[in-house]
Amino acid sequence: MKKEIISLLEYWEKERGIERNHLIESLEDGLLTVYRKKAQLPKHIRIKIDTETGDIKFINDKGEEVPPPSFPWERIAAQTARHILIQKIKEAEKNTIYNEFKNLEGEIISGRVERFENENIIVVTGKAEGVLPHHHKISNDHFKIGDGIRCYLLEVRPPTKGNYQLIFSRTHPNFVKKLLENEIPEIKEGIVEIKSIARFPGDLTKIAVFSKDEKIDPVGTCIGDKSSRIKNIVKELRGEKIELILWDEDIVKYIKNSLSPAKCNEVYIDEEKKEAVAIVNDDQLFLAIGKKGQNVRLASKLTGWNIKVFKVSEYKKEQNN
Repeated sequence: MKKEIISLLEYWEKERGIERNHLIESLEDGLLTVYRKKAQLPKHIRIKIDTETGDIKFINDKGEEVPPPSFPWERIAAQTARHILIQKIKEAEKNTIYNEFKNLEGEIISGRVERFENENIIVVTGKAEGVLPHHHKISNDHFKIGDGIRCYLLEVRPPTKGNYQLIFSRTHPNFVKKLLENEIPEIKEGIVEIKSIARFPGDLTKIAVFSKDEKIDPVGTCIGDKSSRIKNIVKELRGEKIELILWDEDIVKYIKNSLSPAKCNEVYIDEEKKEAVAIVNDDQLFLAIGKKGQNVRLASKLTGWNIKVFKVSEYKKEQNN
């Protein structure tokens, strides 16, 4: 019994960083409750566990050691200790994880693929486990057990909520934002600012960037020499296409830029409804709308305006009608 307690305490203190005194106090309280219930232990008797030897002592209100109750207390103590330690260790672990990771919420975390559960990926980072839910995986993600993985720490749940406290994502727009910040010093230093991000994970992401310094080309800065900076991010995103566009406080110019790579002839806006009509040449229509409508939908998300695209011939016809 004594050896078992000490071994458990040493293991959890060393491997999990849970203080021995905290576990001892919980164990003493738990044993006291059980003995009072099952052995009618008097209320003036308390229990003291030696932190070095694991000896269980019964102490009266004068601080004197008294004989244990006439009751198979060692067997009950072993069962109770095991149950309490497991319960308290789990609670302490969850509190430790919460305190350690709460300040990292919204950051990129590196970890390792531990196992798979119902298409979800269980990720180990340090001494903590988290979950990358299936719907937060990029469509082109293919991981094996033991693979390294980088994720956006979406949420750190309180100890009382759910099986997993760390919730990861690789589809959140801020995953791309953080990758850019880590890859491009000018963004981290504030020389280049990310104004907006719109994303279809696995397919296409549009990012609006801006710099107050007129000498700085924010788009070119993010792309890097021979696309070196953006290539690293595309690789992490499993080939997801990244489009960087120049943000402009002039909403007409901004909408035109957002529809890149298409070239717009004109943009008409309704400020009250936040709607915009973009006019393009016939050969630019597919580029403006994009595959499955992705380009114009992302442009709408990026700018916050409902954008409709017409080719010149259609718009003229509609106007005439």
